Amino acid sequence: MDATWSRGDIGTEWTAATDLAEHIAAGGELPSIPSPVLLNAGEMLHADLPAHGWRFEEADVSYVAPRVVAIGGPLMFGLTAAGSAVARRRARREAETLAAPQWRPLGALRILVTDWRLLVWHKGAWASVWYSVIREFRPDLATGRLDMTFESDPPYCLAGPWVPYLTVIVTTLLAGDRGVAAVEDALAAPLGV
Repeated sequence: MDATWSRGDIGTEWTAATDLAEHIAAGGELPSIPSPVLLNAGEMLHADLPAHGWRFEEADVSYVAPRVVAIGGPLMFGLTAAGSAVARRRARREAETLAAPQWRPLGALRILVTDWRLLVWHKGAWASVWYSVIREFRPDLATGRLDMTFESDPPYCLAGPWVPYLTVIVTTLLAGDRGVAAVEDALAAPLGV
C-alpha cells in the first residue's frame, strides 16, 4: 500500500485505512515507502499524507487605544474622558479575547509518518512530533479528525480524508497489537452517511 500525494477516487482513503487495518490485524507489516527527506539511521517511512492542521494556543495580539481630543468646558472634557475609557476597555477586552488560547489554523500540512515520529511540513520547514511526547491520542474516524495532546506543547488537531489511515499507522506503532483491534473495530463502524 502506498499512501503518497497522488490519490485515486474519492473514498479510496477510507478503503486504504480499512485495508491496512485488516492487513495489520492479520499479522501483516506496516507499509514501507521511500523517503523524500533524510531520516535518522534505522528510521522507516510508512506514509506521506496531506491533512489540515490546527494548534490550540495563545496568540500575540496588540491593540491601539483610541485617542480623543477634548475641546470645550469641564463637562465636555468629563464626557470625552468617560467615553474614551469605555472605548479603551472595549479594545483591550477584544484583544484579550483574540489572544486567549483557541484552535488556530495551521493550514494544509504534509505529514510524513515514520516509525518514530510525524514529520510535519509547515511554513517551509519540517517539524518533528515525536511519539514519545504524545500524552493523549484521540481519533474521531467518522469525521476524519485526530487530536493529540503533548507533554509540554500545545495540542494538535489534524483533519482530512487520510487521517484514518494515519491513525491506523500511529495506533499500530504506539500500541502494537493492543491498538490494532480497536482501530479495526472503529473502521468497521458505519459512518452514518
